[in-house]
Amino acid sequence: MKKLFVLMLIFFFSSLLLGQVFPEEAIPVIESKGILSSVDESPLTFSEFRTAVEKAFPGKGELIEGTGEVSRANFAVAMVEVLDLKSEAAAYDEICTTALDEWDAPKEAWGALTVAYRSNHQLLDFRYGHAIEANSPITRKEAAVSIYMALNPPVAGGLATTAVPADAPGFNTLFTSAGLTWTICNIMGDGITGTDKDGFYFPRMVKRMPSLENGLMVINEDGSLTITYELRKGMKWHDGEPVTAHDAKFQWEVMNSGAPVTTNYFESSVSEVEVIDDYTYSITLPEPLSNAELGSSVYAYYFGWFQLPEHVFRNSYEEAKDCGNWDAFVEEANKNPIMTGPYKFKEYVEGQYVILEAFDEFYMGRPNIDEIVMRIIPDMDVIFASTLNGEIDFGRYTLTLKQSVQLENERADMFNVFYTPNIAYDNLNLNLRDPEDTTKPHPIFGDKRVRQAVLYGINREQISNVVYTGLAEVVDTWITDLHQMREALEDPAVRHYEYSPSKAKALLEEAGWKLNSKGIYEKDGKTLKFSLSLASGSGDYQMMAQMIQGMLKQIGMEVEIDVMPALVIWTEIFPYGDFDAHISGWGYGVSDEAANYWTTDQIPSDENYWGGMNYTGWANAENDELIVAASRELDPEKKLALYEKHFALWTEELPVLPLVVAPTPHFAKSYIKSFNSGYDNGLGWIIQNWYIDR
Repeated sequence: MKKLFVLMLIFFFSSLLLGQVFPEEAIPVIESKGILSSVDESPLTFSEFRTAVEKAFPGKGELIEGTGEVSRANFAVAMVEVLDLKSEAAAYDEICTTALDEWDAPKEAWGALTVAYRSNHQLLDFRYGHAIEANSPITRKEAAVSIYMALNPPVAGGLATTAVPADAPGFNTLFTSAGLTWTICNIMGDGITGTDKDGFYFPRMVKRMPSLENGLMVINEDGSLTITYELRKGMKWHDGEPVTAHDAKFQWEVMNSGAPVTTNYFESSVSEVEVIDDYTYSITLPEPLSNAELGSSVYAYYFGWFQLPEHVFRNSYEEAKDCGNWDAFVEEANKNPIMTGPYKFKEYVEGQYVILEAFDEFYMGRPNIDEIVMRIIPDMDVIFASTLNGEIDFGRYTLTLKQSVQLENERADMFNVFYTPNIAYDNLNLNLRDPEDTTKPHPIFGDKRVRQAVLYGINREQISNVVYTGLAEVVDTWITDLHQMREALEDPAVRHYEYSPSKAKALLEEAGWKLNSKGIYEKDGKTLKFSLSLASGSGDYQMMAQMIQGMLKQIGMEVEIDVMPALVIWTEIFPYGDFDAHISGWGYGVSDEAANYWTTDQIPSDENYWGGMNYTGWANAENDELIVAASRELDPEKKLALYEKHFALWTEELPVLPLVVAPTPHFAKSYIKSFNSGYDNGLGWIIQNWYIDR
């Protein structure tokens, strides 16, 4: 069921969330005009290409020369000639598409491919894995969409309005971690790398993703790791000044100076930053660290070290460092953001709105929509009503899943609604430790057979159907198919738990539990009864808890639901192991390491100031060894093998019971074309391609 669902998602989102208009819009036009008579996934031939171009652009068919199948590179070169864009293509000395494999393209096609991916053309889109596969044949379906875009190029102008529930405390994530700040900076900022909707990292401000294979990562004789970053040429800060490697070194300096940054755990581990030239810099770490190529503490794929242009902030930084008072420096960075992304800061009126305007010199092309307006509306019901009334044009995390379904049902005439794959899953935390004495096993859940029985006893498909209108996916581990280690989930040693009350009961009886006259299991004079806590205010989790309560009663378990304030749970209960079971959600990044959560030293304790995230208290020495090694492994195949073993252990031991992962709802008015948004990339990674076509 899971794999079928994933395949359906891939098909659905491949047609809805890419960088061009929807195939459903483009293909019927191409077919109705007879430009391509057969539109499918088979390769396009030169004879078909020539005929299609002649029909779409009379007199231009003779420009198409060749035989056999048309490669994607040849298609781009030909379309650039058909559209008289050769001079624009000739202006590019280096390829710039942000694809993982862009440098594999033939050099003679670099300019054409760069033009093809510009915001004002959008002649090609990425294939799965954020690749252009320049040398492979273009399909008839891809060609149909591309020819449609050539006939109907993106329109420039207009504004798009969204709604947010609160003011942002600042506009630079270097100094504030508020959610709205992240949302805004995803549009204003750029980064050395990015993640696409399928969870693949790709090079944004840098030409290549550093790796051992391409020589941009090197393990030195002393065991240290040096990583080199090659910046793309021609990038600008929002004030028009060039982006250079000196800016990266400056931000590293700031983040290690004592300035009140949100986090600097990665930067503090970097022993040296060397500026090789204006467009190249390297960093050195004392020892190899997996994912170090992302180059930053938090959300490297959004910003890297490019949130503070040195030419703007050097003087105020030096003054703050000298006097030890950072207030003025932080205020300037937070209220006067100058970044490198597709939109720049224009205006903010507290309690009313934030306005971002298109940056003319963005390196992937000026955004087509002139302004993005974020209205501040504290009441979620008012936001929903405003959306239904057509006052809001698009949204990400703007509506709940149920509201999004309602919007889709009631206003399909005005909106497209998308359900983007998510990586943040719902889970049931079963305490492995006795709340009365956390040095001892939990009297119920200390036995893995009981934990396995609980998972067998929960109908997760039914939870999806009832709580998430059938849109959630059942998950097997703490990651989903968006995570970098997604391939490890395919290993046969990774366990899957279907809904099976009979297996649940068999495991309980194997563990020594026996049914009493009331239909509840008991052992050593104690009934199988426990408390299930959840935070107040979540209708979805309340419903989920009640469903789990009923399901587990059917297999002989008695569950008491305990609703309490979230602050109490996360500050007084969870860290100290003072619970039986707790239902919650868990969000993380697509590159997050298991070592951040599942090692013994992550169990909250005095030693880590009760700050660890292994709340259920799973301690497994074999697992510790595996995932610590994985966190330092730079070879992708070896790292994958370590994660396969980790997931095999994890799904056997079940330190947490994975339930379902609900998609992230997004919506946009139907006249906003090329709309896209993913879980870990916000709205910003290709927002320059959006355009309004009424």
